[in-house]
Amino acid sequence: MITTIFFDIGGVLLNIHPERTFQYLSECIDTKPDDIKVNFPWDVHSDYEKGRLTNKEWFIAFKDSLPQPCCLKESDFWRAWQLLLGKEKKTVQLLKTLSETYSVWLLSNTNPKHIQDEIEKRYLFPQLIDGAVYSFNVGYRKPETNIYRIAADNANVLPENCIFIDDQYENVQSAIRFGFTGIHFKSYEQLEMDLIQHKLNGINQR
Repeated sequence: MITTIFFDIGGVLLNIHPERTFQYLSECIDTKPDDIKVNFPWDVHSDYEKGRLTNKEWFIAFKDSLPQPCCLKESDFWRAWQLLLGKEKKTVQLLKTLSETYSVWLLSNTNPKHIQDEIEKRYLFPQLIDGAVYSFNVGYRKPETNIYRIAADNANVLPENCIFIDDQYENVQSAIRFGFTGIHFKSYEQLEMDLIQHKLNGINQR
């Protein structure tokens, strides 16, 4: 029996706009957006999302990854970082409905700057949840198995009683291997139909 539902944030509950971030940064340092994208330090970003770097260290590492010399100001960097997050998606309506019956959690690869400065201040959905597991707090990122184990432990639930919803197929498959029911998010309509097929209370009765 499903008792707990975990939602990813970016791409599921929020629109994300990396192109806006790259464009803004390119204008700040007078280069092409593709130059920003090509040089993006993904390995360092992974460490940042695992809580291994401070905000300041992440900025410095990012700046150092760009063609040198680089005149990027820290204030401009964080403004660009803010632009990554867009509007809430219609999916939040489903989250609101589910939270009336089920324990609803967030399970996200994310960073302290986005959570503390943006998500907790700008959006509705953090007010609708019972808890959250953020990669930077627990030291693991999806699709690493340990983050699903920590999520189940924090929610005090068995994996077989959980549904996990994510827009990244690899993350969903890893959750399924751990024992969760997984739903690969593609659209609001598809998610609604999948939840109806799992016979979740209230979804087809709204």
